[in-house]
Order: sequence, then structure tokens, then C-alpha cells
Amino acid sequence: MVEHLLAKEKVASSNLVFRSKSFHKKLDMNEFPNQLDNNLKQFFILGNTALDASRKITKDVNFANSELKDDGSLLTKFDLSVEEKIFEILSESDADIITEEILEKKENKEFCWYVDPIDGTTSFSKGIPLFGTIIGLTHKDKPIMGFIDLPKLGDRYISINKYGCFLNKKLVKASELGNLNEAIISYGSPQRFAKENLIDQLRKIDDLAWDSRGYSDCFGYSLVFRGAIDLFIEADLNPWETVAIENLSLESGAGYAEKESINGKKNIIFGSKNLIEQTTDIFGGDWTIK
Repeated sequence: MVEHLLAKEKVASSNLVFRSKSFHKKLDMNEFPNQLDNNLKQFFILGNTALDASRKITKDVNFANSELKDDGSLLTKFDLSVEEKIFEILSESDADIITEEILEKKENKEFCWYVDPIDGTTSFSKGIPLFGTIIGLTHKDKPIMGFIDLPKLGDRYISINKYGCFLNKKLVKASELGNLNEAIISYGSPQRFAKENLIDQLRKIDDLAWDSRGYSDCFGYSLVFRGAIDLFIEADLNPWETVAIENLSLESGAGYAEKESINGKKNIIFGSKNLIEQTTDIFGGDWTIK
């Protein structure tokens, strides 16, 4: 038993050394848009403008009344006001728009925005500062941009296809850890995994991992992109979440796997490329690894 605990401590120490390495590189974000073609430059600017508007509405809110939606999730008046403002801003682009709540614009355009106005509404309504806004952009159904803004933390993640993933003007990279027994993992609500008949497999992965933490929603996702945690597993997500997550993952150097859920949504795994196949093998089934 003592030897086992010492081994755990040794792994912990190596993890701390690994995580202390800087993966950041300075970038002048004022010059960055000029490297993009006119279309992408407009999308980049509008995406940031939409996040600015969302942050302005939500950052000073410490409690909000909520109601239960048909799918069991919560809704506040702020979800609707953020969605309305983002929709107004993104409508300036030549792209379709799909949002979580009510608004949409479908004209069969090549580009399409996917918007989750407040990801983590439960946290938001209870005054827990781990909520944010997620925006993704596709071109011919392929994710090409991802945005996550965490208003209370002042953090903004942006990814653009072939340009990388950035946190507050700095390039960030995902973990490259190779062994689950050294990994910090996180995952969404266990109830979702139970509904997907994946709870036993999740417990097996949990047992193999060095440590697991319940970092929630977009805050938890963002920890993968900067290498703070090694793997995130989520069940039954919608495209207004997965489009951005996929692009942010791949552009940060993370691996990404997806599988259709029972409800026709997506179960996803993202994090160190060296852990993806190990994890999909344990879950079993027909996963697509990107």
C-alpha cells in the first residue's frame, strides 16, 4: 500500500513538471486578422464582437431565475437576450445561423454559425462563474472556427483552421501525455453516460486515470485546449457545442473522437492524441477519430 501511494506521488510530481512547461507563444492579435482572407476576417471579427456582447450582458450577473425546458436543462431570460444579440451581430455575415434556443437563419449557405448563448446555464443561474458562450463556424459542414468566452474569468479561446488555438492572444497547445495512469481526466454528468449505457466503461476509465475532476461545461472543455487536463469525455452533445469543440481541439493539437448518441446527438472524447484510441477501445462501438 505504501509503495502504491509513493508511486502515485511520483506520477503526481512528474505531472506537475510536465504541466509547468509553457506552451504559450506571443501573438499580436491586432495583426492576426490581416493574415486571413476577407471572408474569414469578417467571420473572425463578428465572432469576437458577438462574444464581447455576450460578456457585457452576463459578466456582472451573480444569480438568475430559471425555468426547466422540455429536455431537462435550464433556461433564463439572459440565455434569450444573449442569443438575440449574438444573432443580430452574426446576421451581418453571409452565413446560416443555428442557435440553442429559438432563433435561426437557414438559407442553405456554405457557411453556418452554431451558437450556444450560455453554456452552463445551471452554473450561471446559481452564481457559479464557470459558464460561457460557445460559437462555432462551419464551411460546407466542416468546423473551421471555434470560440469560447468565459466572462467571469476574463478568458477567451479562439481557433481558426490551420492557424492554431489561442487563449487571450497566446497560442496554446493540448497535452501529449501517453498513459491514462498519469492523466487528469474530466467528464460531464454521469447521468448522461448512464442513459447512453456507458457508465460502466466510464468507471473503468476513471479507475485507470491518475485523477479525475468534475470540471463542467465550457470551462472544463477549455482546460483541454491549454493542456491543463489531459482528456475530456462528454455524452449526448448538440452541434452548437461540438462544432466549436472539434475545431478548438484539433487546432490546439488535441485528438478528437465522436460517436452518435442514442438521441442522434454526439458522444465525444477529446484531449491528448495518445489517449484517444485507448479510451475509445474501452468504450467500444463505432467511433470516428479525427
